[in-house]
Amino acid sequence: MNSDILKDKILEMQDEIIAAIQRNVRIESVRGEELPGAPYGKGPKAALDDLLSLGKEMGFQTGQAGDRVGWLEYGDGEEMVGVLGHVDVVPAGEGWKYPAYGAEIHDGVLYGRGVLDDKGPIIGAVFAMKAIRDLNLPIDRRIRILFGSDEECGSSCVKYYVENGYELPTIGFTPDAEFPAIFCEKGISNFTIASPILEKGNIEVESFNGGIAANSVPADCRLVVKGDLKVSPSDGVTVKKEDGKTIVEAAGRSSHGSRPEMGENAVIKLLLAVRENDFGGDFQKLVDFLLDKIGLETNGESLGIHYVDEETGETTLNMGKIRCDGKEFSFTLDIRYPKNADAEIVDDRIKNEVSGCSFEVRNHSNAPLLYIPKDSELVSKLMGVYAKETGDHRGAFAIGGGTYAKEFPNMVAFGPQFPGDPDVIHQPNECVEVEKLMKMIQILALAIYELAQK
Repeated sequence: MNSDILKDKILEMQDEIIAAIQRNVRIESVRGEELPGAPYGKGPKAALDDLLSLGKEMGFQTGQAGDRVGWLEYGDGEEMVGVLGHVDVVPAGEGWKYPAYGAEIHDGVLYGRGVLDDKGPIIGAVFAMKAIRDLNLPIDRRIRILFGSDEECGSSCVKYYVENGYELPTIGFTPDAEFPAIFCEKGISNFTIASPILEKGNIEVESFNGGIAANSVPADCRLVVKGDLKVSPSDGVTVKKEDGKTIVEAAGRSSHGSRPEMGENAVIKLLLAVRENDFGGDFQKLVDFLLDKIGLETNGESLGIHYVDEETGETTLNMGKIRCDGKEFSFTLDIRYPKNADAEIVDDRIKNEVSGCSFEVRNHSNAPLLYIPKDSELVSKLMGVYAKETGDHRGAFAIGGGTYAKEFPNMVAFGPQFPGDPDVIHQPNECVEVEKLMKMIQILALAIYELAQK
């Protein structure tokens, strides 16, 4: 059978595959200062060039879009299978057992920033295409492996590719999430809401800050006021007096903005502890809005944006970051909604609630919902490959997060992490077992081959 031959071919190339991944992982491809011919800095450009060179050595057709996206291609025909990945990475951070850019193997485990996100998978896809070509397996659609270099900072690379009219895949996937196939990614609306503090009120607020990002539940918050403040006892809330000021701090529990119910919002926790105070003025409007319209809810019910869909889940709402210096304040809302939601209604209701409090929307962005039916050719073929190779017959699933798949039509996320594996992506000691990496590449190869046949 072609599937067995293809899997065997992947294993034959193991040393070559690992060496190619190690070479690219050793490039610190974190976004840096824009340079001529390197819009995202020298690191991402070097990683992009390395993969293009690999493709040329293999004899594939190569191309690139504005030094932002590169691709390798094989085959003929009007229709094209696209596999989309990226060679940029997030910063290494602290706490590594082995060098973050060393790409070292210890006890059968490959360590390094990017081995899973996303250099290992996309380089594995290149070798999958090479195996299909070297075996001369019959295909009806061309195969193009695409790799961007700015996914971690907003995917402007692929937006450039699309906006400048480069060819879009007919069908495809991105190996930049987890197995099995993700048939739906919720729509996302992000707001930054702000207001000057013109009316000081009864209590002078010097600062009020919490959270680090819109898409993360705040794990900490700090309020500083002049004079005294009533604070209700609460676990994780501390109070101290210093230089005529009252300082209140709250410790919560962070989680991703797509799963706010898994965290504990430190901003809301702190406000609940000081709610009995009459702040007055514009700061009181902020307190009332956050407690009355959000509070402990994570589904947007009090804002009138709570949708529930049996297939794709329910609305999530996260108040992620707040800043106040006594002169003005701003805070973020991250809203993710299922298939049955109306994006315009969601946005209009937020804007109406904000304007009713005399706040302003300072920034607003949307990412549309991705939905590919489970019985489509794309999802059906991917799920068939996964089930056959793993014996795992769980269904395709929906997520609140967003992946590269949203950049192209008829594309979903597929791999590389297996269900139940520890989440090491973006973490210190990002790693993958070599045996599991090879199994993942075999699955990607079989998926590419299936999609390349009509």
